[in-house]
Amino acid sequence: MKKDIPTYLLIIDEDMQSELQVDAVALVDAPAIEKNWMAFREQFVEPLSGERKDDFLPRCISYVINEGKDSEQAVAICNSIWDEHFAGVKVSIDYDDTLSTDRGKQLAKDLIDKGDTLYIISARDNKDGMASVAQDLGIPPSRVFATGSNEAKIQKIKDLNISKHYDNNADVVKSLGTIGEKFSQRFAFSVIEDKMELFGPAMLAEMPIYRNDEQLGEYNVVFNKDTIYKIAQKFFEKDFNKNFNLMHDGKQKCEGVYAFQSYIVDSEQGRPAPKGYEEAKDGSWFLGVKVNNPEVWAKVKSGEIKGFSVEGVFEYKKKQLNAQELYHEIEKLLQDVHP
Repeated sequence: MKKDIPTYLLIIDEDMQSELQVDAVALVDAPAIEKNWMAFREQFVEPLSGERKDDFLPRCISYVINEGKDSEQAVAICNSIWDEHFAGVKVSIDYDDTLSTDRGKQLAKDLIDKGDTLYIISARDNKDGMASVAQDLGIPPSRVFATGSNEAKIQKIKDLNISKHYDNNADVVKSLGTIGEKFSQRFAFSVIEDKMELFGPAMLAEMPIYRNDEQLGEYNVVFNKDTIYKIAQKFFEKDFNKNFNLMHDGKQKCEGVYAFQSYIVDSEQGRPAPKGYEEAKDGSWFLGVKVNNPEVWAKVKSGEIKGFSVEGVFEYKKKQLNAQELYHEIEKLLQDVHP
């Protein structure tokens, strides 16, 4: 049986000199009225630190519906809150050899899941190819830019007040200062501590490597699988497997360091890319290296050295376009003739 208890009406008077009044508001974690508030535009239903959008929306929608909104209104309100909360965090990513790679697409998904507002800003002349990737990622066309040059790309990034830009072009990254973030495919080797061994890619087939010099200007270099196969054979045939140095400095030879494993990816022959390097194409060359040198091993452990980098002398030959690349070149020419 419910106990009868008295009810009192709380009042104040209108006398400005009276002490009967409300003279402060406290922000507390457990209101005595047992009802949390929603400020104008529900701005106090904020995403928690590290909370993903998929987790925030159900929590927010439930709360807003409980405040008397219908489900359609609640969805709209909560999406608006999420967008406004992260409106100041603008991140952009280059396209070629960045977003166009599997790793780049995963990076984009991670940034979007984190709540960043993602832009695609490329030095390309047109949006061909980029538009479909943007659509797959849920990036609207209004946030996709083909600027036509690296200089224009840098300016666009600045004009949009981008907080962070990912790019494989080292010069672009350098020009952007703290905004720029160098993007690269995974080159780091894995460390097998108990055996003092390293394993990782020495050469990745068909992977463009950016270069910039006075003779040729900006360009990429790539190695195809046939060339890598020949390089690997000659490397061991001529007993180069003990030729290791630090930072391409011939004076810092690494005694006691030698390659004892060689693995070339060939899916047709049943040799898939090693775990952790699934993006490596057929023809990519991996080395297993023994480190019987305490000083070198200390540099490995400290993270001072992280990967392999081959050195040698190579002939430069202009890469022949494949059918798809040739098609795009013809398409570009036609556009120039009939804009």
